[in-house]
Amino acid sequence: MRSASLAAAFAILVAATVATPSAEAASRAQNESFQKQIFGRAIGKNRVHACYRRVYDAPHLASHPQQNVRTMTLLVTGSAEDPANPTYALGLGVTFRKSGTHFETYGSCGTIGDGTPKGGKANAVNCGVDCDGGSIDVALKNEKSVLVSIPEGARIWKAGSTSDETQDESRRFGADDKLFRLDRTTLGDCLSLVGDEDEKAELRKGQ
Repeated sequence: MRSASLAAAFAILVAATVATPSAEAASRAQNESFQKQIFGRAIGKNRVHACYRRVYDAPHLASHPQQNVRTMTLLVTGSAEDPANPTYALGLGVTFRKSGTHFETYGSCGTIGDGTPKGGKANAVNCGVDCDGGSIDVALKNEKSVLVSIPEGARIWKAGSTSDETQDESRRFGADDKLFRLDRTTLGDCLSLVGDEDEKAELRKGQ
């Protein structure tokens, strides 16, 4: 009886040992697939960026009276200092139909499929807004577009605000400001979302 139990325990241990590398390989494959679609290539030693944007025209806003967002710009940054654990971050810029003021927010994202509300998908990341300001999901729609989901709104503030001036402007999101399709654009369109001069240089070089 005891030998049978030991044999069973050994079998479980062997199975777990075999499964771990497979799970790691699957996670790595998910990340690389996501990276190639959103950045155009897998993350190497240097961080990479992707920029997406949309300007909603008057006819669209007229047909969606409860959407307040007029423009939205998304910068996604990928880094792989640890190749086995790549990280993602986002910067989001918005303007609203009744204000020409630019607002922004920033957050860090989990690994692919990690913590997403719908159980995790290989083509999506869940991002937590800084200072417990809500969550934003970024999912691949196709090679040219992403879907940005802000189901509960998110903390935003006036672009360029200092920490002493920062005020939560999330109330500006309307009832129809939940899901947005943004289209790939040049990295130069996302320069306003970067404060670091070295990183701005990377965007200007198309990195």
